Amino acid sequence: MEEQVALWIAGFSYPAVFLLLLLCGVGVPLSEELIIITGGLVVARSGANLPVMVLAAYVGVLAGDSALYRIGRSLGPRVFSHPKLSKMLTPARIELLQKMFARRGAMSVFLARFLPGLRAPAFLLAGATGLPYRRFFLADALAAWAPALGMTWLGFRFGPQVLADVQGGLRWLLLAAGMVAVGVLAVRWGRRRAALRTTRVVQAPEGEP
Repeated sequence: MEEQVALWIAGFSYPAVFLLLLLCGVGVPLSEELIIITGGLVVARSGANLPVMVLAAYVGVLAGDSALYRIGRSLGPRVFSHPKLSKMLTPARIELLQKMFARRGAMSVFLARFLPGLRAPAFLLAGATGLPYRRFFLADALAAWAPALGMTWLGFRFGPQVLADVQGGLRWLLLAAGMVAVGVLAVRWGRRRAALRTTRVVQAPEGEP
């Protein structure tokens, strides 16, 4: 299967990465990490445009995630009894995700992307429980940059070695590294916003709230 995926991406480049990631998001048994890394590898070998490949991966990830959300939204409570989808929504996962959504709201969507086995169930549950799509999309858009940018660059920079590492079980280490990078950026962004708010308060004329 991996060889066939590589041939598709080599032959059709950016559209293949987008379409394969969309299919991966809705349950086709493909590896998101392998698709994105292969896209980076194809860029290195063919001279394709790296930023465009990153964008194709990013949009493909978002499209697949949004498709999962829409499936959950259209089924509503029926998702729990669906003959295929209910296998992902085990009682243990539902309990964990419900606690996450109760405590962190849409941020759970961000976190679930980096937690093994929880991405698809979380996105289905977000749709089924009525989380507004705008909030879902914003959280997912923040998280999706990590695999899209990080995995494409790894494939571009290290090529077949990264593919072997992912197949050998290092995918979650790579995802964790991406999560840390995104987390650092989020913390810096939050600090800048806090500093900006403080500056505005200090500079506000007396008498203004």
